[in-house]
Amino acid sequence: MTELEIADPLAMKDLAAFTSLAHRLDPDGAMRLHVSATVLVVTVAPLYPHGLGDSTPLVLAMRMLRLSGPEQDGLDEVVPLANLKDRFARAENGTRLPVPPNSVLVSWTGIAPPKGQWTSRDRISGDVIRSTAEAGVAEISDGAPEGAGSHAVKALRSRVWSKPMTGVGGTELPGGLAFAADALRFVPETATAPAGQPEEYELFETSGWLRIATPGGHLLTRAR
Repeated sequence: MTELEIADPLAMKDLAAFTSLAHRLDPDGAMRLHVSATVLVVTVAPLYPHGLGDSTPLVLAMRMLRLSGPEQDGLDEVVPLANLKDRFARAENGTRLPVPPNSVLVSWTGIAPPKGQWTSRDRISGDVIRSTAEAGVAEISDGAPEGAGSHAVKALRSRVWSKPMTGVGGTELPGGLAFAADALRFVPETATAPAGQPEEYELFETSGWLRIATPGGHLLTRAR
């Protein structure tokens, strides 16, 4: 059985919480586990298009953790969130994570952002992220009355989260980034900057991609 030895027990608990939040968003979802030397990169897709004609934006949420050693260098597996969540519950100690043996194929894992050469492009405020997420959730709740079919709800979510956020300079970012940041707790629930100082997060770009660096991790999407 393949196991990942997380270097820090607190990081192990943080990864377990992240997995649980991602599973709550998508019970049928998956997580990509990629190891380079002693760094574990975990990626989930809170939003992604399901087939042709689906306007849902691709939104990836990524975190990086340190492993105790390079024994699993090169590992690249995509596993169900439900199975990974179960592995956390059955972990024998605070740092050793057994990797579920049943890999899965999901469309978003075939779209990988570049690893380097990112340049700073803009900044986005925490207030914009929180207000966009709150407004989007309210719009979906109001627009999906009780008894609405799953197809209608999916179409509504796609429309809402594909709309661009406001207040981000000249950069067009889908509201789905705010949804992911809020739902996965990548940004604080309330402003943390001292009074009079903006709470801002840096926006980076590379060929065809945009990335927001937040306290909880990185949020990525395809540039429009």
